[in-house]
Amino acid sequence: MRIEPLPGPNGLFSVSVMPRFLVDSQQVGWQGAYFTDIDGAPEGTVDHKHARYCVQRGLHQETRRTLGSRDWQPFSTGFSVWRAGDEQRFDWRSGGRSQFLFIESDMAASVLGDARELTPSGHRSPVASHMLELMFDALQADLAQGSPAGPLVGDSLITAIVAHLGGAKASVLRQPARRACARAIELMETRFAEPITLQDLAEVSGLGQRQLCRAVGEATGVSPHQYLLRCRVDNAKRLIARGLSLSEVALDCGFADQSQLTRTFVRQVGTTPGDYRRNLAR
Repeated sequence: MRIEPLPGPNGLFSVSVMPRFLVDSQQVGWQGAYFTDIDGAPEGTVDHKHARYCVQRGLHQETRRTLGSRDWQPFSTGFSVWRAGDEQRFDWRSGGRSQFLFIESDMAASVLGDARELTPSGHRSPVASHMLELMFDALQADLAQGSPAGPLVGDSLITAIVAHLGGAKASVLRQPARRACARAIELMETRFAEPITLQDLAEVSGLGQRQLCRAVGEATGVSPHQYLLRCRVDNAKRLIARGLSLSEVALDCGFADQSQLTRTFVRQVGTTPGDYRRNLAR
């Protein structure tokens, strides 16, 4: 039986039957991570040794047996975590939808420090986690919406996922950190139309990514990606008032296209850009 790797960065998974990909993060370019939401085939084989952390969310109970075994065992829904070097070698049947988050070791170390790592669950039964459910749902929703804030949503959520799985505790935010985050805020206000990553903001501020997210939240009341969207929408209002076409406004404010501008504008303002323009003319 031929085992083929999944599309995406090298060394993700190897399967005998290719799944149907619902969304994936390859075009967004999240820092050191790749997410995909798949609809798996009814049956097949996985024969794979992980090259990076893998956080799997099973959304459909399936049945598995280790390669060479005759005994089928139920594998329930929930979350499982594997480290680089862990192996998954099994047949499956009654497969369905699953989500996978692959995380580079360097990315995890940048959040947790070199002495700590994600806690693996391996082949034990998946565990339930409401916190992870919320964060995985948010990753999927951002990709389904076309990632209007660019990589910032994914970068922020993945940092939170790594911190959660690694057992990292929040540090006390001191005054220098609050001052340093002002440089990150200025970057978003002046370069709102450009792709900005969480690493870009961390570097300009001199803060770690977890500390940066907390500092921006305290300074602005919202997360970095929400603040970037606020900057884009505020500037869209200004350009709409100047009479630019909505397609020009979208591109000048960092949106992929006019439809993405409209969706984001409605969520932030409560009305469409067209209605906003008509209200200005009254």
